[in-house]
Amino acid sequence: MLESISPTSVQTAELLRELVRIPSPSGAEAPAVEWLCRQMAALGYHAAPDGAGNAVGTRGDGPREILLLGHIDTVPGHIPVEVVDGVLYGRGTVDAKGPLATFVVAGARAHLPPGVRLTVVGAVEEEVMSSRGARYLIETRPAPDAVIIGEPGGWDGVVLGYKGSVALEYRVTVPMAHSAGPAPTAAELAADYWYRLRTWCAEWSVGIDHAFHRVDPTLNALNSTSDGLVGAAVARIGLRLPPALSPEEAIQVATSLASTGEVAATVNAPAFQTDKRQPLVGTFLAAVRAHGGTPRLKLKTGTSDMNLVGPAWGCPILAYGPGDSKLDHTPEEHVPLAELERATAILTTAIERVAAQLAAGRWGGER
Repeated sequence: MLESISPTSVQTAELLRELVRIPSPSGAEAPAVEWLCRQMAALGYHAAPDGAGNAVGTRGDGPREILLLGHIDTVPGHIPVEVVDGVLYGRGTVDAKGPLATFVVAGARAHLPPGVRLTVVGAVEEEVMSSRGARYLIETRPAPDAVIIGEPGGWDGVVLGYKGSVALEYRVTVPMAHSAGPAPTAAELAADYWYRLRTWCAEWSVGIDHAFHRVDPTLNALNSTSDGLVGAAVARIGLRLPPALSPEEAIQVATSLASTGEVAATVNAPAFQTDKRQPLVGTFLAAVRAHGGTPRLKLKTGTSDMNLVGPAWGCPILAYGPGDSKLDHTPEEHVPLAELERATAILTTAIERVAAQLAAGRWGGER
C-alpha cells in the first residue's frame, strides 16, 4: 500500500502496480475505488466515492473545470501482477487503470492557476453496457470546460473518436424434425441469420478503407438446444457502428433480416468523433512534441465513455492514455513502465497549458 505519498515523489508505475493488485471487474469496483480515493487524498485531492460509486478526486477551486474521466473497472480474468524487463503485467494495466493512474499522478503534479479546478474520476461499469458511472456524471454534473477520457492510445497518440455499439440477440424455435428431412434446424436458421447480417455489413462498407467508418459485426456466441420436441437457437452478435450509421438505423435493418425468429437489440452508444481543430487537441499535440514525440491522431474502433459524455456535455474533449489498445481484454495485457512515466509527463504539461488558457479566458471567456 502507498502511504504518505507526494506528487513529486510518487511514480505512476508504483501507483498502478498497487491498483491492479485489487481486482475490480464491472460491478465489484468498491475495494479499488476506496483504495484509490485514499491515495488521491494523500496526493492533495479532496477525494471520495460519489453516488454511483465512482472514485472522484478534486484539486483547486474556481468556475473553470478540467475533468479527467478514466474508468476503474476491468473485464474479468486474472493476470499475475509482475514486472518483467521493465514491463508491468496485470489485468487493467492497459484498459484502463494505466491511463487512470497517469491521470491521478499528472493531476497531482500539475500547477493550477487560481480559478481553475481539476477533477479526476475513476468511473465504474464502463466495460458493460450500463455505463453507470458515466451516466451518473451526466445526470448530476454540469458540463466541464474540457474533458480528457482515459483510454489507451499510446504515449504519443491523441484519440478523437470511437465507434458506436449495438448488441443483438437473435432467437428462434422450431419443431423437431428428422435430420434427413428438408426442414432447417434452429441452428441452421441462426447461422443463416448471421450470414445475412454479415453480408449486409460487408455490402454497406464496400469502398470504405478506414475501419472507423465501416460496419463491423462480431458473432459472440451461437448456441442451440433441444428437448426432443422443440429445437432452439440463440445468436449473440455485436455491431460496431461508424458515425454515418445510427444505432436505430442498424437495428431496423438487423430486424428486417430476420425472416423467422425474433431480434432483441440493446444500444450501448452511437459513434462519436470530435473536431481535430478544437483547442484541446492542439494543446495535446504541442505537449507530445514538447516531450520529443511525433503526435498521432487516432480514431478507435472500440467504444468508450466519450461516446456518452461527448454529445451530452458538448465541450472540448479527446482521449489520451498510455498502452497498446491491441492488448485490451487479452491474457497478455501489459504496459512498459517507461511509457507510463512519459505519458504522465506529457499529460502534466497538457493540463498546465489547458489550465492557463482557461484562466486567461481563451476558451469562451469567464463564466
